[in-house]
Amino acid sequence: MRCIGIWALLLWPGLAVAEALEVNWQHAWPLQVESPAAAYRLTLPPEVYRSLHTPTLVDLQVVDARGQAVPTLLQKLPTPISSERAQGVPWFPLPAPPSDTAYWELIGETDALGRLRRIESRGTANKEEKGEETSPRSAALVDLSGLEDNVSALSLSWASGVPVDSLYRVEASDDLETWRPVLARGRLLDISHDGDRLVRRRLELADTSAPFLRLRPLPGQPAISIVDIQAVVPGPREAVALEWVNLDGERVAADEFHYRLPGRPPISLADVENDTPYNARWRLESRESPKAPWRATTPHWTGYHLEPPTGELRSPPRTLHLKIRDRHWRLLTDAPHPGSPPQLRLGYTPEQVVFLAEGEAPWRLVAGSAREYRVEGMLAPVLDSLRARHGDGWQPATVSLGKRYSLGGEAALIPPRDWTRWLLWGVLVAGTLLVGGFALHLLRRND
Repeated sequence: MRCIGIWALLLWPGLAVAEALEVNWQHAWPLQVESPAAAYRLTLPPEVYRSLHTPTLVDLQVVDARGQAVPTLLQKLPTPISSERAQGVPWFPLPAPPSDTAYWELIGETDALGRLRRIESRGTANKEEKGEETSPRSAALVDLSGLEDNVSALSLSWASGVPVDSLYRVEASDDLETWRPVLARGRLLDISHDGDRLVRRRLELADTSAPFLRLRPLPGQPAISIVDIQAVVPGPREAVALEWVNLDGERVAADEFHYRLPGRPPISLADVENDTPYNARWRLESRESPKAPWRATTPHWTGYHLEPPTGELRSPPRTLHLKIRDRHWRLLTDAPHPGSPPQLRLGYTPEQVVFLAEGEAPWRLVAGSAREYRVEGMLAPVLDSLRARHGDGWQPATVSLGKRYSLGGEAALIPPRDWTRWLLWGVLVAGTLLVGGFALHLLRRND
């Protein structure tokens, strides 16, 4: 009997947690992990947003096999990193003037397309500086006129075997006459020690579209014998996938339509669809509850959907002032809108759930509760530490979402009854009766 009692005491906390999980959360999804990792991430699909009820999304949590909450963080999708390519471009060695007080006289010859074919340079120095030797290939003129894209950096090559540590500046011109700085100082480096080598070949620029660039060492800096120059062109960024929710409306007036949004996605775009071509002036408002005042989410904008013979014309989606998770939406027009209510399309960028691999696998995602809330743990510093260890491009491993199943159902959305008020009233009544009884006892005793 004593052993049974000990085992009951040991198992009771786990059973209590499991029972609370079944009662306090509406839905759950198993999380399917492909390989072990320190942290995982999941991009939230629409079905998870539809199960969330709090506007701050605190009713979303990852739990382990025992039902224990693990550190969970809700965050925006990381900004896609643009790819880039290095492209060879024509360049011309220049004899570098000895200092800033000296100058170049450049005479260029271009073809019919504006591309530089020949360059003649004449450097002029002060009297004190005449006679100083300069490297014939330490400065260069770069012809970017053949590129259609902007340039974000220059990548230089130089003769190997010679240590390099020099500061360079880069200037831009549209006509080879007037020059403006685009990089005040950029370090080029190529050093070795004990078998290790540190190389820095790039001069980083703000994206520039100038057809000509000129680079030279800063005064007092050692010149570099340049062998080749390539232009670094940023590639297109990966488009972030948008999700759209299509809402059917209810006509409240000739110029007013109401809609209800299921779930809590972070709405950032709005568009209007109609059965027939239209041209109207819209205004969109939202609110959290039917009794709350309406708030403007967009200024007036002109929406249209026309079908001329030359092809379909459609107004672009409207960007909201900020991301909104309100349930109730109202579409207003400046003039009566005939026909059936237009369809309101609300767009958003999904968010990510990130969690640490704590507790016992498998993990589950639970959502929808008026009884339990996610507590943001100190997860961000841990992720920063992992990113510092594995590199800036590191991301938590991905997990996939299994089939949803019900836990507490709709009952989990009913707030627990607050017994505090009744308890206080009970204490007050009991105290009153106690004082009254004591007073009555004293009166009878005096009689």
